Order: sequence, then C-alpha cells, then structure tokens
Amino acid sequence: MYAHVGIGPVKPPLPIPDSWVIDEAGRRRRLQKVLSGGVSAVQTMFTGCSSVCPLQGAIFGAAQEGVAQLRSRYPVQLLSLSIDPLSDSPAALRAWLKRFDAGPAWRAVTPPVGEVEQIRAALAGSAPRPGMDSHSTQVYFFNEAAQLCWRSTPLPRVEEVLRVLEHLAQATLRIH
Repeated sequence: MYAHVGIGPVKPPLPIPDSWVIDEAGRRRRLQKVLSGGVSAVQTMFTGCSSVCPLQGAIFGAAQEGVAQLRSRYPVQLLSLSIDPLSDSPAALRAWLKRFDAGPAWRAVTPPVGEVEQIRAALAGSAPRPGMDSHSTQVYFFNEAAQLCWRSTPLPRVEEVLRVLEHLAQATLRIH
C-alpha cells in the first residue's frame, strides 16, 4: 500500500525543509537552492526499488521531450529525490539517471539520513507511512520560490506532468 495525499493545488504553497542534499555529481547543495529559480517536478524514489520506482523513472523519462520544449520558454526541471541515503550515493544516482537516459533538465539528489522523514512529511502534508516501501508515487510540483504548490495523482500520466509544469511556469511569468 502506497501513501498518497491530497491531489491538486496546495494552498497556501508550502516551503520544503531547507536540508542539505548531495546531487548526482557529489556536490553538497541546499534543497531550496536546487528547487529555486524555476518550476520543478519532484518524485521520491530509491535506486534499489524494483516495484514502483522504475515506473516513476519511466514517467520522467517519457516527459523529457516535452520538458525540453518547455525549457525553451520557461525554467523547468525534473528532480528525483532519493529516500534511501544509505544506499543512494552519487554514483547510484548517476546510474539511475543514465538508466532512463536523463537529459540536462533532470537531476537527482539524496538528503542526509536524519532528514528524509521531515522531507517526506512536508511533501505529504502529514506524517508519511514508515518505511521506503510505502513511499508516494505522486509527483510534487514546486514554484520558483521552492514552495510546494501542487500534488499529482498517483503515477501521473506524462501529459499531467507536462500540463502542470507549463501551468505553473506560465503563472510564474504572469506574477513577474
């Protein structure tokens, strides 16, 4: 059983904990910095997963062509957020991205062990179910201020991911 919460707009938009994360290149960065400056679609995953995570990776893989088209007009990105920092080293994150032929708009990060549950709770809007096997298959969308502003359906269709990214990117341009 996978934990899913509200679908659609998150009002008011919520900040993500400003945790340190390690990206696929081994750089230590602030999660808010990774998410700021554009619209981001974020999936939670772990590279050792053999059930739903490969499906999630395939969704982002299939979305890349549309993301490339959106990037010609808006700053958008895809982000795989590992919930298994003990196993998901930068090399494992690079292998994950390579497995799905990730392009330049798709990044991967892992937070420290002690911050995974805090991040999962912020994404879910409540305490998540314990354990990695019950992680959500929703995609979480962030605005340019690194605020959670939309939650997708479970295992969303590629068209939904692209539609929400474009909608949020257009809204960002109207604000500025």
